[in-house]
Amino acid sequence: MTDQTFTLPQRRSKEISLEEAGALIAARSRVAFGNEPMALVRAALRAGARDLTIIPPVTTSLSTDLLIAAGAVDTLYVCYIGFETLGMAPAFRRAAEGGTLTVVEADEITVILGTRTAAGGMPFAPVANIYEATDLPALNPQLKRVVDPFTGVEMYAIPALRSEICLIHAQEADIYGNAVCLGSNNQEADKALASDFVIVQADRIVSTDRIREQPYRTSLPSNLVDAVVHAPFGNHPLVSGRHYRMDV
Repeated sequence: MTDQTFTLPQRRSKEISLEEAGALIAARSRVAFGNEPMALVRAALRAGARDLTIIPPVTTSLSTDLLIAAGAVDTLYVCYIGFETLGMAPAFRRAAEGGTLTVVEADEITVILGTRTAAGGMPFAPVANIYEATDLPALNPQLKRVVDPFTGVEMYAIPALRSEICLIHAQEADIYGNAVCLGSNNQEADKALASDFVIVQADRIVSTDRIREQPYRTSLPSNLVDAVVHAPFGNHPLVSGRHYRMDV
Protein backbone atom coordinates (compact mmCIF):
# COMPACT_ATOMS: atom_id res chain seq x y z
CA MET A 1 0.00 0.00 0.00
CA THR A 2 1.16 3.51 -0.70
CA ASP A 3 0.68 6.37 1.70
CA GLN A 4 -2.01 8.81 0.64
CA THR A 5 -2.12 12.41 1.71
CA PHE A 6 -5.45 14.19 1.84
CA THR A 7 -5.65 17.96 1.67
CA LEU A 8 -8.80 19.60 2.91
CA PRO A 9 -10.19 22.18 0.48
CA GLN A 10 -9.79 25.81 1.44
CA ARG A 11 -12.94 27.45 2.70
CA ARG A 12 -14.21 30.22 0.46
CA SER A 13 -14.88 33.66 1.87
CA LYS A 14 -18.48 34.76 1.36
CA GLU A 15 -17.80 38.44 1.99
CA ILE A 16 -19.07 40.77 -0.74
CA SER A 17 -19.45 44.53 -1.03
CA LEU A 18 -22.61 46.43 -0.21
CA GLU A 19 -22.88 47.39 -3.88
CA GLU A 20 -22.72 43.75 -4.96
CA ALA A 21 -25.40 42.88 -2.42
CA GLY A 22 -27.65 45.67 -3.72
CA ALA A 23 -27.39 44.33 -7.26
CA LEU A 24 -28.22 40.81 -6.08
CA ILE A 25 -31.35 42.06 -4.31
CA ALA A 26 -32.47 44.24 -7.22
CA ALA A 27 -32.28 41.19 -9.51
CA ARG A 28 -34.93 39.41 -7.42
CA SER A 29 -38.57 40.20 -6.79
CA ARG A 30 -39.64 38.16 -3.74
CA VAL A 31 -37.70 39.34 -0.69
CA ALA A 32 -37.85 38.23 2.94
CA PHE A 33 -36.49 40.07 5.98
CA GLY A 34 -35.23 38.22 9.02
CA ASN A 35 -35.26 41.47 11.00
CA GLU A 36 -34.55 45.08 9.96
CA PRO A 37 -31.61 45.05 7.49
CA MET A 38 -31.31 48.80 6.84
CA ALA A 39 -27.95 48.84 5.01
CA LEU A 40 -29.10 46.17 2.56
CA VAL A 41 -32.42 47.95 2.01
CA ARG A 42 -30.63 51.19 1.12
CA ALA A 43 -28.24 49.28 -1.17
CA ALA A 44 -31.18 47.65 -2.94
CA LEU A 45 -32.76 51.04 -3.59
CA ARG A 46 -29.51 52.46 -4.95
CA ALA A 47 -29.32 49.44 -7.28
CA GLY A 48 -32.80 50.19 -8.63
CA ALA A 49 -34.93 47.53 -6.91
CA ARG A 50 -38.56 47.71 -8.03
CA ASP A 51 -41.85 45.76 -7.95
CA LEU A 52 -40.84 43.82 -4.85
CA THR A 53 -42.94 41.41 -2.84
CA ILE A 54 -41.83 41.78 0.78
CA ILE A 55 -42.25 39.06 3.44
CA PRO A 56 -41.10 40.65 6.71
CA PRO A 57 -41.05 39.10 10.18
CA VAL A 58 -44.17 39.49 12.32
CA THR A 59 -43.22 43.09 13.12
CA THR A 60 -41.48 45.49 10.76
CA SER A 61 -40.84 49.21 10.63
CA LEU A 62 -38.45 51.53 8.80
CA SER A 63 -36.82 48.99 6.50
CA THR A 64 -40.16 48.16 4.89
CA ASP A 65 -41.59 51.68 5.08
CA LEU A 66 -38.51 53.11 3.32
CA LEU A 67 -38.94 50.70 0.42
CA ILE A 68 -42.61 51.62 0.17
CA ALA A 69 -41.80 55.36 0.27
CA ALA A 70 -39.37 54.84 -2.63
CA GLY A 71 -42.09 53.14 -4.70
CA ALA A 72 -40.17 49.85 -4.74
CA VAL A 73 -42.85 47.57 -3.23
CA ASP A 74 -45.71 46.00 -5.15
CA THR A 75 -46.97 43.53 -2.52
CA LEU A 76 -46.52 43.36 1.25
CA TYR A 77 -47.38 40.52 3.61
CA VAL A 78 -48.15 42.49 6.75
CA CYS A 79 -48.83 41.49 10.31
CA TYR A 80 -47.65 44.73 11.96
CA ILE A 81 -45.82 47.70 10.45
CA GLY A 82 -45.20 50.83 12.45
CA PHE A 83 -42.77 52.73 14.63
CA GLU A 84 -44.31 51.74 17.97
CA THR A 85 -43.95 54.75 20.33
CA LEU A 86 -42.97 56.96 17.38
CA GLY A 87 -46.26 56.42 15.59
CA MET A 88 -47.60 54.88 12.39
CA ALA A 89 -45.65 53.92 9.28
CA PRO A 90 -46.57 56.91 7.06
CA ALA A 91 -45.50 55.55 3.67
CA PHE A 92 -47.37 52.28 4.24
CA ARG A 93 -50.51 54.12 5.30
CA ARG A 94 -50.48 56.40 2.25
CA ALA A 95 -49.85 53.53 -0.15
CA ALA A 96 -52.49 51.28 1.42
CA GLU A 97 -55.12 54.01 1.48
CA GLY A 98 -54.22 55.14 -2.04
CA GLY A 99 -54.40 51.65 -3.50
CA THR A 100 -50.82 51.70 -4.81
CA LEU A 101 -49.77 48.77 -2.61
CA THR A 102 -51.18 45.24 -2.55
CA VAL A 103 -51.60 44.35 1.12
CA VAL A 104 -51.80 40.70 2.12
CA GLU A 105 -53.39 40.53 5.57
CA ALA A 106 -51.11 38.11 7.40
CA ASP A 107 -51.29 37.55 11.14
CA GLU A 108 -48.49 36.07 13.26
CA ILE A 109 -49.64 32.52 12.53
CA THR A 110 -49.60 33.11 8.78
CA VAL A 111 -46.12 34.62 8.80
CA ILE A 112 -44.48 32.19 11.23
CA LEU A 113 -46.12 28.96 10.06
CA GLY A 114 -45.97 29.99 6.39
CA THR A 115 -42.24 30.59 6.71
CA ARG A 116 -41.65 27.43 8.72
CA THR A 117 -43.64 25.42 6.18
CA ALA A 118 -41.49 26.75 3.34
CA ALA A 119 -38.36 26.07 5.41
CA GLY A 120 -39.43 22.44 5.72
CA GLY A 121 -40.16 22.10 2.01
CA MET A 122 -43.91 21.64 2.50
CA PRO A 123 -46.63 23.30 0.38
CA PHE A 124 -48.90 24.44 3.21
CA ALA A 125 -49.60 24.22 6.94
CA PRO A 126 -53.05 23.11 8.14
CA VAL A 127 -54.46 24.93 11.19
CA ALA A 128 -57.72 24.25 13.02
CA ASN A 129 -59.94 26.24 15.36
CA ILE A 130 -58.23 29.58 14.71
CA TYR A 131 -59.50 31.41 11.65
CA GLU A 132 -63.09 30.32 12.19
CA ALA A 133 -63.30 33.03 14.84
CA THR A 134 -61.84 35.81 12.67
CA ASP A 135 -62.58 37.60 9.42
CA LEU A 136 -59.04 37.09 8.09
CA PRO A 137 -60.08 34.46 5.51
CA ALA A 138 -62.37 37.06 3.95
CA LEU A 139 -59.48 39.54 3.79
CA ASN A 140 -56.79 37.08 2.74
CA PRO A 141 -57.92 34.72 -0.07
CA GLN A 142 -54.62 32.83 0.25
CA LEU A 143 -56.08 31.11 3.33
CA LYS A 144 -57.84 28.10 1.85
CA ARG A 145 -60.44 25.80 3.34
CA VAL A 146 -59.30 22.15 3.26
CA VAL A 147 -60.53 18.83 4.66
CA ASP A 148 -58.41 16.65 6.92
CA PRO A 149 -58.26 13.33 5.01
CA PHE A 150 -58.04 11.37 8.27
CA THR A 151 -60.86 12.93 10.31
CA GLY A 152 -62.97 14.72 7.71
CA VAL A 153 -62.71 17.92 9.76
CA GLU A 154 -62.59 21.18 7.80
CA MET A 155 -59.73 23.56 8.57
CA TYR A 156 -57.64 26.28 6.93
CA ALA A 157 -54.38 25.89 5.04
CA ILE A 158 -51.64 28.52 5.23
CA PRO A 159 -49.49 28.64 2.08
CA ALA A 160 -45.71 28.26 2.24
CA LEU A 161 -44.04 31.69 2.22
CA ARG A 162 -40.89 31.05 0.21
CA SER A 163 -38.65 33.89 -0.96
CA GLU A 164 -35.99 34.35 -3.62
CA ILE A 165 -33.67 36.23 -1.28
CA CYS A 166 -33.54 36.84 2.47
CA LEU A 167 -31.87 39.82 4.16
CA ILE A 168 -30.73 39.63 7.78
CA HIS A 169 -28.92 42.00 10.15
CA ALA A 170 -26.35 40.54 12.55
CA GLN A 171 -24.08 42.15 15.08
CA GLU A 172 -21.19 39.81 14.26
CA ALA A 173 -20.33 37.38 11.47
CA ASP A 174 -17.24 35.71 10.13
CA ILE A 175 -16.34 35.69 6.44
CA TYR A 176 -17.88 32.24 6.03
CA GLY A 177 -21.37 33.31 7.13
CA ASN A 178 -21.58 32.20 10.76
CA ALA A 179 -23.72 35.00 12.16
CA VAL A 180 -24.60 36.23 15.65
CA CYS A 181 -27.94 38.06 15.92
CA LEU A 182 -28.14 39.57 19.41
CA GLY A 183 -31.68 40.36 20.46
CA SER A 184 -32.86 37.77 17.96
CA ASN A 185 -36.56 37.47 17.14
CA ASN A 186 -36.01 33.72 16.60
CA GLN A 187 -37.30 33.97 13.04
CA GLU A 188 -33.95 34.34 11.26
CA ALA A 189 -33.18 30.64 10.78
CA ASP A 190 -36.62 29.82 9.38
CA LYS A 191 -36.44 32.82 7.05
CA ALA A 192 -33.04 31.66 5.80
CA LEU A 193 -34.18 28.07 5.25
CA ALA A 194 -37.24 29.33 3.36
CA SER A 195 -35.15 31.36 0.91
CA ASP A 196 -33.12 30.58 -2.21
CA PHE A 197 -30.33 33.03 -1.29
CA VAL A 198 -29.36 34.62 2.04
CA ILE A 199 -27.37 37.80 2.65
CA VAL A 200 -26.24 38.82 6.12
CA GLN A 201 -25.15 42.38 6.92
CA ALA A 202 -22.91 42.52 9.99
CA ASP A 203 -21.83 45.42 12.18
CA ARG A 204 -18.54 43.59 12.72
CA ILE A 205 -16.64 40.93 10.80
CA VAL A 206 -14.92 38.74 13.38
CA SER A 207 -12.64 35.72 13.27
CA THR A 208 -14.02 32.21 13.18
CA ASP A 209 -12.13 31.59 16.41
CA ARG A 210 -14.30 34.22 18.10
CA ILE A 211 -17.43 32.49 16.79
CA ARG A 212 -16.13 29.19 18.19
CA GLU A 213 -15.52 30.69 21.62
CA GLN A 214 -19.26 30.97 22.21
CA PRO A 215 -20.94 28.71 19.65
CA TYR A 216 -24.30 28.94 21.40
CA ARG A 217 -24.58 32.58 20.27
CA THR A 218 -24.56 31.62 16.58
CA SER A 219 -28.02 32.37 15.20
CA LEU A 220 -27.20 31.32 11.64
CA PRO A 221 -24.56 28.71 10.79
CA SER A 222 -22.54 29.23 7.63
CA ASN A 223 -24.40 26.58 5.64
CA LEU A 224 -27.53 28.78 5.70
CA VAL A 225 -25.76 31.93 4.46
CA ASP A 226 -24.68 32.69 0.89
CA ALA A 227 -23.12 36.13 1.29
CA VAL A 228 -21.85 38.43 4.06
CA VAL A 229 -21.55 42.23 3.96
CA HIS A 230 -19.48 44.24 6.42
CA ALA A 231 -21.79 47.12 7.33
CA PRO A 232 -20.63 49.04 10.45
CA PHE A 233 -23.64 50.76 12.03
CA GLY A 234 -25.57 49.09 9.24
CA ASN A 235 -28.89 49.20 11.06
CA HIS A 236 -28.78 52.95 11.75
CA PRO A 237 -31.04 54.71 12.62
CA LEU A 238 -32.56 51.59 14.18
CA VAL A 239 -31.21 49.66 17.14
CA SER A 240 -28.56 46.95 16.97
CA GLY A 241 -28.65 44.85 20.14
CA ARG A 242 -25.76 45.54 22.54
CA HIS A 243 -24.07 47.73 19.92
CA TYR A 244 -26.06 50.96 19.50
CA ARG A 245 -29.44 52.41 20.30
CA MET A 246 -32.13 53.82 18.05
CA ASP A 247 -31.19 57.29 16.80
CA VAL A 248 -34.22 59.47 17.53
